[in-house]
Amino acid sequence: MKAKLKGYISMNSLAGVYDVFVTYDTTDPHVSEWVMRNLRVKLEEEGEKHLPLCLEERDWLPGVPLVDNLAQSIRYSRKTLFVLTEGYVKTGVFKMAMYLAHQRLLDENVDVIVLLMLEPVLQHSHFLRLRRRLCEKSVVEWPRTAAAQPWFWQNLRNVVRVDNQVMYNKTYSKYFTSK
Repeated sequence: MKAKLKGYISMNSLAGVYDVFVTYDTTDPHVSEWVMRNLRVKLEEEGEKHLPLCLEERDWLPGVPLVDNLAQSIRYSRKTLFVLTEGYVKTGVFKMAMYLAHQRLLDENVDVIVLLMLEPVLQHSHFLRLRRRLCEKSVVEWPRTAAAQPWFWQNLRNVVRVDNQVMYNKTYSKYFTSK
């Protein structure tokens, strides 16, 4: 019932292919509100091209196991956007979603990961440093000033639309890409 009120769309339908699956801390009311009121509006409703999002609170099938919903969301979306906060990076949901997104890279040779740093997290992470070195544009940070927000939204739209392998650092990509 809750999913139906929020505009539920079945992922089993042909129209259920999304541009972006957004994974975030649904237990944090501030993050959930930011995703629903800002991120969703800016990507789905504003701009010259609307980007359909897959959101856990709106589009997941009720009663389906978490792992199945995560796997389907990542599989049926062109990109997976991780909205990172200090609390979220410590959860099992984050770790499972990251694992499944990496599994898609290994199985299909498709890099779908985009990291949105809502808070400064993982600053000493080897993964984050490697990610920035290989595909810097796939790591975006929420701006500290309101004046930079229009640029942030345009940059995020561009990152979500473009294939990550096109954005790879050319120095490193020749060693591990087939293109």
